[in-house]
Formats: sequence, structure tokens, C-alpha cells
Amino acid sequence: MNKRNIVLSFAAGLLGGAISHYLSPQLVHAQSPGPREFRAERFVLVNDKGAVLGTLSNEGGKPYFKLFDEHGREIWSAGSQTGVPAALVGRTGVPAALLGR
Repeated sequence: MNKRNIVLSFAAGLLGGAISHYLSPQLVHAQSPGPREFRAERFVLVNDKGAVLGTLSNEGGKPYFKLFDEHGREIWSAGSQTGVPAALVGRTGVPAALLGR
């Protein structure tokens, strides 16, 4: 390739870029970053049909987390008012003082 072809190719590229800028001036902008924090009194997780699968809420000034099956029955929870995980409540060997009894 000779020097003349290289210079003409470079000039055509610059000219084409400049003309395309004025023919289509809308620029593409990247999306701004989303919010860094969400605040709510309650969060609800639902499936594609709208059935509630879980909740994260504030009950009595303490966080409370519940999971539900597809029929709406509670299958797991955490955040009991006594400070003892719900899985331990009712089991033998847990001191009564921890259960608030």
C-alpha cells in the first residue's frame, strides 16, 4: 500500500466520523448507577405469580424474617421477641431464662 492510500483512508475515516456526528447527534449514555441504599419498613419477596415467599419486617422494634411455601404456609422464621432463635424455642435444654419464661 502506498502512502497516498493510507492518508486518504485516514482522512475518509475522520470525515465520515464527523459527518455521522452531525447527521445523528443523539449520543449513547451509560446508565447512572442505581441507588446505594433502600429503606422500607417491610420487604416482601414474591414469585412470578405474586404469591408471597418471604418477608423481612420490623416487629416490636426487632427485625423479623419469615419464609413461606407456595401455599402461603410459614416454613421458617427468625427474630423472636425473646432474642432466642425460633428454631430453639420449645426444645429441651434451653434455659427458661433465655426463653423469657
